[in-house]
Amino acid sequence: MRADLARRRRQLSAVIWCGLILLATAMGMLANAYRPIDDVVASARFSILPRAASQTLTVVEIDSRSLTAAKAWPWDRRRYAQAIDNLMAAGATLVAVDVDFSAPSNPASDQALAAAVSRHPGQVALATFEQMESYGAGETRRSGNRPIGPLLNDALLASVNVPVDADGRVRHYSYGASDEAPPSVAALLADAPARQGAFTVDFGIKQKSIPHLSFEDVYRGRFDPSLVRGKKILLGATALELGDEFATPIGLLPGVIIHALAYESIADGRALMSLSPLALLILCVVLIAALQPARSGGTALRRLVMRHVAIAALIIVLPVLLQAWAPISIDIAALLGTQILMAIWATRVELSRQAQAIIQAREASLLHLAMHEPETGLPNRRALLTDIDETIAKAELSVAVFAVGVDRHAEMRGVVGYDVANTLMVQLAERLAELADVDLVAQISSSVLAFARADLSADLQVALARSLRAVETTFVVEGQPLDLFVRIGSASQEPGSASGDALIERATTALNQADLSEDRTVLYDKATFVDPDNNLALMSELRDALRTNEVSLHYQPKRKTSDGTTASVEALCRWHHPVRGRIGPDLFIPIAEQTGQIRALTEWSIVKAIEDQAAMRARGVHIAIALNVSGRLLVDQAFRTRALQLIEGCDADLIFEITETAVIENPKIAAQAIAAYRAAGVRISIDDYGAGLSSLSYLKMLNADELKIDRSLILDVVESARDRLIIKSTVDLAHGLGMTVVSEGVETAEVFDTLAALGCDTIQGYWVSRPLPFADLVDFMLRSDAESRLALAR
Repeated sequence: MRADLARRRRQLSAVIWCGLILLATAMGMLANAYRPIDDVVASARFSILPRAASQTLTVVEIDSRSLTAAKAWPWDRRRYAQAIDNLMAAGATLVAVDVDFSAPSNPASDQALAAAVSRHPGQVALATFEQMESYGAGETRRSGNRPIGPLLNDALLASVNVPVDADGRVRHYSYGASDEAPPSVAALLADAPARQGAFTVDFGIKQKSIPHLSFEDVYRGRFDPSLVRGKKILLGATALELGDEFATPIGLLPGVIIHALAYESIADGRALMSLSPLALLILCVVLIAALQPARSGGTALRRLVMRHVAIAALIIVLPVLLQAWAPISIDIAALLGTQILMAIWATRVELSRQAQAIIQAREASLLHLAMHEPETGLPNRRALLTDIDETIAKAELSVAVFAVGVDRHAEMRGVVGYDVANTLMVQLAERLAELADVDLVAQISSSVLAFARADLSADLQVALARSLRAVETTFVVEGQPLDLFVRIGSASQEPGSASGDALIERATTALNQADLSEDRTVLYDKATFVDPDNNLALMSELRDALRTNEVSLHYQPKRKTSDGTTASVEALCRWHHPVRGRIGPDLFIPIAEQTGQIRALTEWSIVKAIEDQAAMRARGVHIAIALNVSGRLLVDQAFRTRALQLIEGCDADLIFEITETAVIENPKIAAQAIAAYRAAGVRISIDDYGAGLSSLSYLKMLNADELKIDRSLILDVVESARDRLIIKSTVDLAHGLGMTVVSEGVETAEVFDTLAALGCDTIQGYWVSRPLPFADLVDFMLRSDAESRLALAR
């Protein structure tokens, strides 16, 4: 549909352009805009095609020498009579006189001229001419001037009018014969058949090749008779003083010379025929049709230029050859103008096409960049999404996405280099495409490739995932063998049940769990894995939950082993979602850590703990509150500044529980942060001691107030002497460093008694209390402490 519309638009555009070009050409012809160019071309053509005169005509010139000898003008007509007699005596066959005898002079002179004409009846042609006369009131009429009566008896009559074009130049000549007017002098001399119409004078005939005689020599009888014998004579003025000159394509010429050239044109069959404006316009139409620019096919600009240059040369050369072969003269300026306009249009079309081609190539390049990884050239995540979405869009097709991760890719890349690692990923993609029988394998991260397969059953999905283990073979890159180990995750969906983004996320989620699988191949199970889309929605809702008090703090008491009273409480976040219900901290806390929301949550917890602590003091309960501070936040300068601002001036009694991991990752900054918090009155507790890579050097370096033993160390403390020895040594070490010891996860009285005997200062766990909402905390503490004191009193 779009292609048809574009084609119709191109066709309409072509019609409009052709119409405009033809209109411009026609207007140029009407305004004679092309005439100067045609004159230049015609002059050049006449110089290229010179011709010698027929030697059948001799021009007798009334030149300056003749005027000087006569000493007067107009002459006594007896001079013309003498010249005619001398010419006829020398053998001239016809004498045409281009002189105005329409007015009488003196009777003797007129009678002498009449007698000379009568002596040679039918052999002397006298001039007639037409001119415009004014009759007043702006009215003009054409009138004809003829020789006086005595001269008409035996003379022939010939028109000596020189046709002048609108721009004042002489290009054409008239035959002149009609019922009312005599023939032109050139037609009469050439014995041309009586007819009307005009022709173009062949100015290529060399005027110097026409025999010339001075009137004075003819009058005196001092001339070569061979220049007259058997020839036709044309007598007329050439002297500049007489002003009988006309502009022609080859310059100014006397009227008698123009008549002579017209005669030669007729006599030699060179009366040039010109094309009519309509015929010329038809040729322009043909030219427009022949020079239509190709709108498709990608014609090169160079070929376009060569094509138009060739056609321009043809327009120039062909009329020259035609005029040399036949009496045909073609004005080419209009054709050249049309060709130039067509060249401009074609160039515009070609440049537009090339610009479009450049844009398309650039768009293709950008699309390729957008759809491929720059380092490996493999399709990227966006290309895979497009492939998945196109497959999902097909009816009744389920889609499975497979993610294949390369183990220890970063370490391998550091050893073999980026180029080799990239080549290895390309080879792996090729092998996966062959094994899975797919066309597209995408690189969705530096170490993970992925592809999609359609219409796989659950069993086939499992089988394909396991068959991909066959890629774990030796790869050869630049002559070096490299062994590769992979893990595989996959996820599938029923038609329309998940987007491509969701499938890729689920496949990579399964991939992350593949390390724990026996065969390192995991299929995504919605019941087992948390949907990444839900995680994203969860984080977007967490900020709102903090503002709307959906999140609250619960407090778990820590009991002293010495007297059973409450030493402190640990603040724990709880979230009750209005739609999802209770969301466990083991779900939203890790996600907040990974997405950066943990900072907002921790700052909110500090503010809330300070408020609750102030409320407890108002009821006579003074107790420290412990807050968990993420390792990510411990080294965050902006969080440190904000936390100190919240604590400053509020007389809060807070404990920040930090993990060993945070200290190990950046010990210097961690030590600076701990020092800043302790200076602000915040006590520091090392949480989960024994669960990670516990190091004595870090205990020595950190100036902490409390050491919190992880529950994993006390699970078998009652039965295991080995565990009791480890805890006893840890307690003694902590006491030696000035720290109190807290054991968490205590759930029985036996464990409590054992830990108390080992020297633990404080215990925490369900045996003491579950985490309590703030409303229940104060009552619990008052009741528990009272019971403890009463027991001690007994």
